[in-house]
Amino acid sequence: MDAPEGYRAGVAGESVLFQSLLAPNGPGAGLVVPWQTRADNLGAKRLGRDRGVMLLQTAWAHQGPNQPFNRQELSALGMFWDYFHVAADREVIQQGEYGDYMLVQLTGAMAVERLDAAGKNMRLAETSVGDLIGEMSLLDHGLRFSSCVSLTPCDLAVLTREGLEEMLHNQPQLAARLILVLARKLSIRLRSLSAKLGS
Repeated sequence: MDAPEGYRAGVAGESVLFQSLLAPNGPGAGLVVPWQTRADNLGAKRLGRDRGVMLLQTAWAHQGPNQPFNRQELSALGMFWDYFHVAADREVIQQGEYGDYMLVQLTGAMAVERLDAAGKNMRLAETSVGDLIGEMSLLDHGLRFSSCVSLTPCDLAVLTREGLEEMLHNQPQLAARLILVLARKLSIRLRSLSAKLGS
């Protein structure tokens, strides 16, 4: 039986959609700032996976009915993330760089800031426990829109492009749901931005 139109099995059996999501779509690999480089520059300390998964489960439990995954599913997904502790006053994400990872705020808070055309630093938001950070660059390797600076010591879950690829291969249904969550978050942010620009 032929595959439905718009779907073709890939190397690992995933759809063309997922392959295209992870295909290089930005700068050359040498221009991307990978998480490990950023972690080394920050002096970030790696957390044990068991502790990290527990923190991830706790952080996303704060979302209540909006929580897209139960504890067992998060335990399965959590195996594809890395976990780090970052000190206060560290630039975890830098505006204008190319990135290939996203974060979940497990503890602490960060400021989301952006330099405007005049060089003035504007604070756009503050993150809280459970927030997704930097997911757009994970999906498209595009430029970071803003910087994120730790206001307090923070524990972070880090999902790299390699981690997402591995998740798609080993937990395709959960990975698809995670990508849907990311798409919804991006849609909400774009609609909010459009509303602000239109007012």
